[in-house]
Order: sequence, then structure tokens, then C-alpha cells
Amino acid sequence: MQLCDLDFIAFDVETTGLSAIACKLVELSAVRFRLSGGEMEIFSELINPECEIPPEVTRIHGITDEMVKDAPTNKEVIPKFLEFIGTKPCVLVAHNAPFDVGFLKVAVARLGIDVPALTVLDTLSLSRALVEGVVDYKLKTLAQHYEIVDGDYHRALADSHHVRHIFGKILAANPDFTTLDHLRDLNCLITLNEQESAVEPTGEVLLHVNVIRAAIDGKQQLKMIYLGNGMPPRSGRLITPIAVLENRGNHYLTAFCHQVDAERTFRIDRIKSLHVSS
Repeated sequence: MQLCDLDFIAFDVETTGLSAIACKLVELSAVRFRLSGGEMEIFSELINPECEIPPEVTRIHGITDEMVKDAPTNKEVIPKFLEFIGTKPCVLVAHNAPFDVGFLKVAVARLGIDVPALTVLDTLSLSRALVEGVVDYKLKTLAQHYEIVDGDYHRALADSHHVRHIFGKILAANPDFTTLDHLRDLNCLITLNEQESAVEPTGEVLLHVNVIRAAIDGKQQLKMIYLGNGMPPRSGRLITPIAVLENRGNHYLTAFCHQVDAERTFRIDRIKSLHVSS
């Protein structure tokens, strides 16, 4: 397919930390565009992560607990973002895409929504393949290399615009790359719903996964004994399961924990026992 015929959506996330499993989104922004230019559509939302944002993370992106306390949660923002993407064919674009994709996939999975099979283009991999004369391939370095002046850095909407501009500049400097297949040959494309690991649950983990999925389908609560971080197992933890997640070969349960009255994520291989609460 010719690149000039495609819709692209440059997107970026800001988070409470680096782990897609343990951390949450605090901002999600995107810009829909075509390489020919013209009118753009913009999506941008702060997200209440329903937990505190660590101060060291706030120092990076500037988003505070106060800024997000009245913002919508993941449950409201993700469906709106998927609606923004729509059903019309498009390609998502992100810088260091596996990071943003990881958070987006987990956020979607936590809602029990199927992750759409969209192509995602990674401008980090693209720039490493085609850009010369830079000291590194960070977003800010590339923006300065191409003399792009468009807002700040480490805020999702500003970085989405930087991604859009950088992608356009790279293609303008490489006019022989005119189709998606040309870019696929550069190993800069991934699929939003592709599995990061081929590891399937086995043994006791598989048994727990089956119990969890049945409980989700049946809207049942579970009693769980969990051994986490080397601590003695806590008996009788009552949970309402939300989703089963996979990341780097490990399987996780996201659930509402009635013991702490909050959503928590648990490694399934650390669950010692699990059964439907009577």
C-alpha cells in the first residue's frame, strides 16, 4: 500500500513508571495525519491512574497528582481512544513503540477489550536505519536535528507532534521508500496485538488462569492465598478478578483487592491457592 494513501496516527503515553504491568497511564495523546498534510484530528486526555504518581516521575513529565485527581480513568479514556482510531485503515506511529504499545495493550486488556490488530511503526527503529549524523536517536535529538520546534517534551501531545514531524522528515529525505512493504523491510513495524512472548501458561499457572477466566466470565469473586516479594503468604484475600495479562513470558492477574479496597496486579505463579468464594 502506498504511504501517501494511508492515515497515520502518531501517539504517545505518559505513565507512573516504566513497567506496563505495575504502572499506569497518566496521559494519552494522538494526532491523526496524512503525509500530504491537510487538516489533523487530535486526541489528548489526562488520566487518573487511581494511585499516586512518584515524585521522580513527575519531575520528568510534570504531571502531578493534583492535575489528574479529577481526570477520567482508564475505563473512560481507552474506549474513547479506540473510537478515535476508528475502523478506517490506519497505521499507528510512536517513538520507541514497544514502550507505548506495552502500556496501551495492558490498558486495553484490563478492560476486557480485544486489542485491535493494527500496524505500529516505530520511528526509533526507522531513524536508526535511515538517519545519519546524530549522536543518539532520542526524540529530542532527532527533533533538534531536523530543526523541529513544536512545543515541549515529555508531554504526550507535544511528543505526538514531534513523532509526526520526524516521520515526515525521514520519509522526505528517503523518497524511494513509498510503500508500507518498504518500511517493513527495515524491521520498524510491529502489530499492536502481537504477543511479546510465545510462552503459554502451563502447570499450576494454567490451572489458575482457567479458574480466573471462568470467574471473570461468571462475574464471581475469588479467595486467594498469595506469596509476594518473599513475604509469608496472606490467607483468605478476597478479590474480584478483572483480567489476565501476559508480559515477557510471565502471566499476571489484575483484580480488585477487597483487602486494600483498590485494584492490584499479582503474578500468577506466586498464587498458592485460588478458589471461588462461597
